[in-house]
Amino acid sequence: MKVEKIVNGFLDENCYIISNNEKECLIVDPGSEGEKIVSFIRMNGYKVIGILITHYHFDHVGELDFVKNAFMIDTVIDYKNKGKISLGGFEFQVIENFGHTMDSASFYFDNNNILFSGDFIFKETIGNYEKNHELDMANSLKVFKYMNENVIIYPGHGDETNVKHELEFNPFLRGL
Repeated sequence: MKVEKIVNGFLDENCYIISNNEKECLIVDPGSEGEKIVSFIRMNGYKVIGILITHYHFDHVGELDFVKNAFMIDTVIDYKNKGKISLGGFEFQVIENFGHTMDSASFYFDNNNILFSGDFIFKETIGNYEKNHELDMANSLKVFKYMNENVIIYPGHGDETNVKHELEFNPFLRGL
């Protein structure tokens, strides 16, 4: 499995293209610059088989319809698709991560030790949340207590990190 990052928009949102040896791909969060995303996929000869949405803020879904139309695809996976998913040559788990928003989800590819977190967690911090969702965020963060420390986290903005680093340096994960 290969992960490629396309940084787009004025908020530098990370859109990810996940591909396999069969040239199938999944798109994570097509937020902005749809033509850039579409061109990248076509240039690499990928076949889009699904779109993963971590949450529905504009910077993560702004180009969702454009990308769906460009590839004539209707398969969108989000927080409503809980549990294990098998799509083409990909297997992953949808994990609800309520807190940043009440439609937040992460996509955990356990066979590859990879998590796409959206704005739920970033390198050494977490996504913002409303005061009335503080408990939701705290409960969602507990997932890292049980996750392999080698899991690479691909966030919605900024650089990737891993669970081990976050457990050691992220102040919001201390004491889990």
